[in-house]
Amino acid sequence: MPDMLESWPLVQRFMLRACGVVMSNEQHYLLDARLSPVAKRHAFASVRAFVEAACADNPPPGLARSLVDAMTTHETFFFRDPPFWKAFEQLVLPKILIPDRPSPVRIWSAACSTGQEAYSVAMTFAENLPTWMDRLVLTGSDVSEPCTERAREGLFSPLEVGRGLGVERLNRHFDAESGSYRIRRRLRSAITWDVQNLLSPSPYPGRQDVVLCRNVLIYFGERDRAEIIRRLFEAAAPGAFVGVGTTEFMKGRPIAPGWYQRE
Repeated sequence: MPDMLESWPLVQRFMLRACGVVMSNEQHYLLDARLSPVAKRHAFASVRAFVEAACADNPPPGLARSLVDAMTTHETFFFRDPPFWKAFEQLVLPKILIPDRPSPVRIWSAACSTGQEAYSVAMTFAENLPTWMDRLVLTGSDVSEPCTERAREGLFSPLEVGRGLGVERLNRHFDAESGSYRIRRRLRSAITWDVQNLLSPSPYPGRQDVVLCRNVLIYFGERDRAEIIRRLFEAAAPGAFVGVGTTEFMKGRPIAPGWYQRE
């Protein structure tokens, strides 16, 4: 345990520097559970040895990425917060899917972990707006490369599909495969996946009709949170919409819990 406690400040500083995530002192219990298997995979004798190597100024290839992947929170599920998705269908989409719209519909699901949120968008279109599927430009991203790879594969466990999906949607959009469920090709092919660090200087996708970044802002410090919010609104086209967690608040024009419209 002393070794763990000594390693924790290194992890805290690294996560803040690498991706802006603030980790409290009380979260040190995560070290052993999350990093023991990672340390073994990289052939380190202990978690402390792995942390010291990954947090060095010039870490070996892959170590820093493995540390970020292990320590970021990937809690997500399909159609999280049903009132949010009802507002998406009833308030947001009617304002952007205007008749004779000449341009594609651009939606970005940021920090979406293993992809359930982006697939929820795709299912909404497939169920309610099938004629728009060919004009939907949907991007999903996360800071974790393994998460985006899993999202691209679209293979989910019984526990994962049991969170937010009813039997009707499961039968309509998934095929059983080796004890798991794979989302069907049409929905998988509707989404482009990317690795995106929200604090990276690389540009966000621009001119989006809808930007989703839900239940993520709470993990950032005040200054980084403000910068991310600014850039999220810049990624949205004028008059477009930004969706966050229903318990997250930001400056802007609110239209429903979790939903804001850019002026």
